[in-house]
Amino acid sequence: MGYLLSRISLGFSGGLHNIRVLCKALGQPQKSFESIHIAGTNGKGSTALYLANILQAHGIKTGLFTSPHLVSVRERFKINGKMISQSELNSVLLQVEKAAKAVNVEPSYFETITAAAFLWFKENNVQVAVLEAGLGGRLDSTKIANGRIAAITSISLDHTELLGNTEEKILKEKLGILGKGTINRTTALILGNLSKKLLAKCPPHIKAKKIKPALQVGNYGKIYVKNAELAWTIAREYFNYQLSIINYQLSRKALKNSVWHGRMQMLFKNGKLKIILDGAHNPQAAKILAKCLKEKNIAPLPCIFASLTDKDTFGVLKALKPHISVCCPVQAESTRARSAEQICKICEELKIKTGHFSESKIRKAKTPVLITGSLYLVGKAISKLSDEYDELREFRGLEDFPNESIKP
Repeated sequence: MGYLLSRISLGFSGGLHNIRVLCKALGQPQKSFESIHIAGTNGKGSTALYLANILQAHGIKTGLFTSPHLVSVRERFKINGKMISQSELNSVLLQVEKAAKAVNVEPSYFETITAAAFLWFKENNVQVAVLEAGLGGRLDSTKIANGRIAAITSISLDHTELLGNTEEKILKEKLGILGKGTINRTTALILGNLSKKLLAKCPPHIKAKKIKPALQVGNYGKIYVKNAELAWTIAREYFNYQLSIINYQLSRKALKNSVWHGRMQMLFKNGKLKIILDGAHNPQAAKILAKCLKEKNIAPLPCIFASLTDKDTFGVLKALKPHISVCCPVQAESTRARSAEQICKICEELKIKTGHFSESKIRKAKTPVLITGSLYLVGKAISKLSDEYDELREFRGLEDFPNESIKP
């Protein structure tokens, strides 16, 4: 794990040279399985999870690679829903380190774990891997898997310093995930929640449609149902629309309890809603969270909030303002974090009441508490609360491990 820690400061490499050279040295593990790419601004992780669960339910040995993680980097690697063990992770990271040194490349954090995931999937004879793009698509390390299916969940302004300052520019970068595909045909493109303006700028594609009766998932909100519909559409494409192979009821059952942690996730104690976790870190994600809270008819809540300096904190808080009774700003554990004082100033500008945070206040609160604004904050909350809430049992015993740095 020390080698992976040494990669954090390298940031975003901005090219595919390292990952190509590294995977060649490892024997091209990404060519040992089929791949499905999931790109987009918001909704990538939940769509990827839902899709993986549908494929697994149909007897397909399915790998899932997602980012970022909430507590442990192990969360990013799964096969048929089971997280990679620490010993397995150590093994594949050691192989990646040796290969990198042999070919004299310095892979970034994300390049390192992408290569490790490919290797782990190969070693375990995975049939198909669902790969969430880390950043953009054109230069994302997962692209070299060159799958025959790619999906884009949504487009909004985020990571503008790297992807462009308009939705059109960001769309172009995300569409870059498309490759020549396998099985001698071009990658099929499936689209989720994109505006008509952006849809008009896309190459030939399949659009996810509403399904009746509506699919049910473990995350609350209509947007997650839409993500499940997108996952179902992708699965149908994977099975070449042979409905004798893909089973609707089996898919519904697989999705019913599928929870993408830290996104509109409600925690209960003695049947009473106590905490809502949502990593909304850009205005579009905040608007989605606001809609979910409105759908649930939840009164304004005390909110523990953190944000990063490269995020539109003003836009996020503006979207959430009607749903916040008092905002308790905290500083996330990141070199890019805004200070609590900086967040307070933005709250003052928006006329949002501010207060002070303490863990005891969360536990004693008479109303539910909303924890949002940054996945770093949500991850820290999950780490502290996992022993108290059965909904977070997956995180029990995991050791905290830092995420990668985005900026070079």
